[in-house]
Amino acid sequence: MNSILSLNKNFVLYLIFLIFILFCFFFSFKFYNKLKNDFTEKKIEVSNVDITEPKFAINSLSQKITITAREGNFIDNDKILLQRNVMFESDKFKIETDKVTFNRREQTAESNNKSIFTSNKTIISSEGFNIYDNGNKIQFYGKSKVILK
Repeated sequence: MNSILSLNKNFVLYLIFLIFILFCFFFSFKFYNKLKNDFTEKKIEVSNVDITEPKFAINSLSQKITITAREGNFIDNDKILLQRNVMFESDKFKIETDKVTFNRREQTAESNNKSIFTSNKTIISSEGFNIYDNGNKIQFYGKSKVILK
């Protein structure tokens, strides 16, 4: 007689049912882990920055000063706080600092952080600056070091 036919039918049904349950449990566990990993990888990073990579310009009769930074936050309708790698560039000079308050309406900029002014034959390191009169005048604050070439 065939040995398969001699097995108890109830035992075979229980065995098949147990294997089916184990497969279902295994695949549902794998699916749950995949969803969990996908969810943790897709976290949305919320930043408190209003503007990323802002660019502005101060236009005067004699020159155009381009202002760039990594981050910007609105203080009010006209004033913007520019942060991280703030650069003022024109044909005549370049100023680098980390934090500046820029006024769009008055075309002025002010910083109380360490800044470096560079032109053809001059380097000025200061504790801050104020650009006013549409970029025609720059006033340096605090301890300043002037190097003339």
